Amino acid sequence: MLICVTHNCVNVDPMRNPFEFGRELSSDELVDRRQELEAVADVLRNAGRLFLIGPRRFGKTSLLRAATEHVERKKRSKRTVVVLRYDAQSFSTLDQLAARIASDAAERLTGTVEKAADAIKQFFASVRPTASFDPSEGKWSIALAGTAGRETGPPLLADVLHGVERLAERSGVPVALVLDEFQEVVEDGGLEAEEQIRSAIQQHRHVGYVFAGSKTRLLADMVTAPTRPFYRMGSVLFLGPVPRADFAGFIERGFTEADIPVGPGAVDAILDAAEEVPYNVQLLAHACWAVCRMEGDAEGKLPVALTTELVRQTRDAEALRHDPFYTQLWASLTSTQRRALLAILRESGARLASTPIARKYGMPVTTMERAVEALQQKQIVREDQVLGTVRLRLEDPFFGAWLHLVVRE
Repeated sequence: MLICVTHNCVNVDPMRNPFEFGRELSSDELVDRRQELEAVADVLRNAGRLFLIGPRRFGKTSLLRAATEHVERKKRSKRTVVVLRYDAQSFSTLDQLAARIASDAAERLTGTVEKAADAIKQFFASVRPTASFDPSEGKWSIALAGTAGRETGPPLLADVLHGVERLAERSGVPVALVLDEFQEVVEDGGLEAEEQIRSAIQQHRHVGYVFAGSKTRLLADMVTAPTRPFYRMGSVLFLGPVPRADFAGFIERGFTEADIPVGPGAVDAILDAAEEVPYNVQLLAHACWAVCRMEGDAEGKLPVALTTELVRQTRDAEALRHDPFYTQLWASLTSTQRRALLAILRESGARLASTPIARKYGMPVTTMERAVEALQQKQIVREDQVLGTVRLRLEDPFFGAWLHLVVRE
């Protein structure tokens, strides 16, 4: 199945569910995102600096993968761009991340095992590497000792980034480093971590950087506050929802190509129930498509129609299917956090800090503010900033549906 909205082509297997979620999408599977894809690809090709900021489930990781595929396929001076892409959350420590970057850079920018070993020794000498080669895996692994005062954390990572810059310059191969969930790199180290990394990369001319993250407030402050080290360090791209018209067309085609009739308002009902968050939209559309096909097959007929009522029933079924998880999450909240969460849900996430709203839910404004902050820290709710307005929204709208169905407070 390929749905190439970017290239205005559709090639769908009508027997296969066309709505994918829970994995990285390739460039051919992205819905729209043309401008965002080109913006990221341009930075990767031209050794730029970009901060990609967007809430969870908005498709940052898929966009980064698609941009990587895009630039690695295209030639530049008869050589492809080497993209080193990492999810910072996949590493227990910054030292492990730094070691992986060093070993990958050495392997991909040299042609042989022997040359990779020489590159590790030469270009990463400042971090005192100990390298070993695993023949079964065909990969190098490195342990980094660092130097006095720079044995661990951000200083060690900064020294490795310097090594990648030197190696890229010597090899003449364009290099780009992509760090997803970048807040994990700087959160523990705070301002010092930001200073160390900025000090390194501002000197680099042969390596491009894309820093992506989902903690929108933290990252936005990092790149827009004049007192922060990353202020004006590079361009900033805020990743919002897929344009509604494009997403609606994509959803409708997925149903009609499978001979599933689409009733009035049904596609809008999917987008509204999933709050236009790409992951949630795909999940709900996937579930609705399966219901339409299975109910028709069970009766020996054509698939049943997609209707607003079927969307509502499917959303509620999905919410209840995750009841054990949502019950555990609800039980983990304090009384004030529960009331604040219900206020966000019932007041459409607006004016939570006003005295009437706080009083309505039985708490002072300051208590409401602290509870909301705690819910944001737990990544249960997020700020949605659009056209000068700010509202709070649940990260998972199916949790909101569960609250409507189960909680009677």
